[in-house]
Amino acid sequence: MLYIQSIIVYTLLTLLMCLGAYYSKRDVPMAKLWGWMPIVLFTLVFGLRYGVGVDYNNYVEIYEETASYNSFFSMWENERYEAGFIILLYVCHLVHAPVYVLFSIIAFIQIFLLYKAFKDEGDILVFLYATFIFTGFCMYSFMNIMRHEIAFCIFMYSLRYIRDNKPAKYWLCCLFACAFHRSAILLFPLYFIWRRRKGIFNSWYIELAAVLGCFLVSFVLSWQNLLHYFDTIVTLLGYENYLEIAEDMTVNSKIGITRLLNLFVTCIIILNSKWIKSYYNSVLFNILYDLYIVGVCLGYIFMGSMMFQRIILYASHTHFIVLAYALCYFYKTREKNSAQMLRYAVVALFIVVSYSSFIYHIKDNTGAYVSYFQKDMHKVKDNLRDSALPDSK
Repeated sequence: MLYIQSIIVYTLLTLLMCLGAYYSKRDVPMAKLWGWMPIVLFTLVFGLRYGVGVDYNNYVEIYEETASYNSFFSMWENERYEAGFIILLYVCHLVHAPVYVLFSIIAFIQIFLLYKAFKDEGDILVFLYATFIFTGFCMYSFMNIMRHEIAFCIFMYSLRYIRDNKPAKYWLCCLFACAFHRSAILLFPLYFIWRRRKGIFNSWYIELAAVLGCFLVSFVLSWQNLLHYFDTIVTLLGYENYLEIAEDMTVNSKIGITRLLNLFVTCIIILNSKWIKSYYNSVLFNILYDLYIVGVCLGYIFMGSMMFQRIILYASHTHFIVLAYALCYFYKTREKNSAQMLRYAVVALFIVVSYSSFIYHIKDNTGAYVSYFQKDMHKVKDNLRDSALPDSK
């Protein structure tokens, strides 16, 4: 039942979001309404979810615990949360809203910022929505570390101000991102890297060597041995609570078919980066590509550490975005020659394999979809979560 329901919900949601994005860029009646359809659907589906995301229950507990605070300032005294998140909690408590209203607001902020960040990039949103959900990225991450992902989405929106050479607006966005997660302090100096509108990585052989080198290093380098070098930075970025449990914050680092295919797709993107950049001729894409390369390399170095994966999030989570750009490019040039068609087929296959892998493993994680109003399914979902999470056993 959960398999079938999850497949129907996620597949139908993605197709409808892509359809809305497609028609929003066409000369059709109510084009703007088509553009809003993905935002509304995403907000409803993930706002009204139950148990999707490892941290779902943690956020429910936070919401219930903060209900006893009688003022905004009493919440503010709790140094665990940032101002932006406290405001969301306070407003929801002020109107006595159920917890799914909080989740709906968070889901809306996330998808709306992504929409605003890329709505002027041609048909990218069509492919972005597909890679966002079909790779499992949305369910694994956006529905999990929600405050951090809001900060990431604000960062994606703020890149336009680096492109347009507007430092004050960029830093204001960074400050806004810090209101949801302290780690956004890392974003302030990034303006100076791209203010001249030139990408960092422009040599495919250096990029390829760096990615393959970091991939190989991941087999011999233990992130546990690096931890003590970063304890001060970890504390500054708001992860001090994780230092004592860093050993427990591990993720599956086995090299399987999906990860090998992911590496292969990354190599394809790098080898074709010159033509992809030329096709878009976009400063925004150049910045995203730089972040993507950095994220891939650091992702391999810190493979297995959930804590370090969160610290490098602002770079590594551009993966699904650059993948969308690449997929769009290969699709639109697929008829150029058979090699280009093959590249498109490989990237599309990776997305299909990723989605199939996610669906197959929902019995081992919290990805299975259940609605907040499916009360009869809550116990089933809770049992599934308890069996999937080691700390719950």
